[in-house]
Amino acid sequence: MDNLSWKNVNLLSDSDISYLLYKEGKDINTISRIRGLDKSIIEKQIIESKIKYRLNEIGEKPNEIVSKLYKYSRKERVLLIESLNEEKKKEIEEYVLENLFMVTRDECQFYIWILGELKSKRAVQPIITFLRCTDGNIKRICCSSLGKIGDLAAENALIGALADKRPQVRQYAAKALGKIKSKKSLSYLYKLMETDSDKGYIINATKEAIDIIEGREQDE
Repeated sequence: MDNLSWKNVNLLSDSDISYLLYKEGKDINTISRIRGLDKSIIEKQIIESKIKYRLNEIGEKPNEIVSKLYKYSRKERVLLIESLNEEKKKEIEEYVLENLFMVTRDECQFYIWILGELKSKRAVQPIITFLRCTDGNIKRICCSSLGKIGDLAAENALIGALADKRPQVRQYAAKALGKIKSKKSLSYLYKLMETDSDKGYIINATKEAIDIIEGREQDE
């Protein structure tokens, strides 16, 4: 971080220059005009530099890393996790699994999300346990994470979530079943399309899941 200075401008990357302007308080539009670059490029450069420097700030211990990640935006979290080596990811997975049942509601959602991003096979059964709770937000994140993990062991639990009273949970369950390519769920997904025919977002998610399971997505 000490090198991030105009004194070292010749050593800075394009991303670092945009990030330095951002650190000085200039907004995306202003930086875009100063640098003559599209706003989307500037935003990407700033995020890249944030990740690079934050990797040096988040610490070494799993609890420190998880605590820091909790405070960042979703996009930053994803990029930071992707930047970690496999050994560090394993340490974080271990820490999160050990503490999953001892944290607050909001932390629980975050922990389940992390396990999904890590594609933790060991997390499937614990997440299924949370999928049986009454909190709609937690159930939705459970479905999402189980889909990312992609293990058929979650098949029955996700099929059960298709009958949840909350539309978003049903939507995310359908998406997840598509991601794990659950052939067993096909009849339930077709039934969901009939019962939720008035909800376009559920119909779209269900159609997409059916196409993936039946292999039609490759023909498009």
